[in-house]
Amino acid sequence: MERQKIPETTLGDLIVALTDETAQYIRDEKEACKVVAVMVTHLLNSSGARFRRRQYWQ
Repeated sequence: MERQKIPETTLGDLIVALTDETAQYIRDEKEACKVVAVMVTHLLNSSGARFRRRQYWQ
C-alpha cells in the first residue's frame, strides 16, 4: 500500500498565494491585506488548532 505524499507548505506560502489571488479583485493593497488576514484567521480558528494547543498545555 502506497502512502500519499503530503506537500510541504508553510504559512508564509499560504499567505503569499492568498494575497496574490486577492489582489486580482481588490486593488487597494491595504484592503487586500486585511481580507487575507481575515481569511487566515478564519482558517486557523476553524482548524481546531486552539483545541490541540489547550490539550498540550493541560
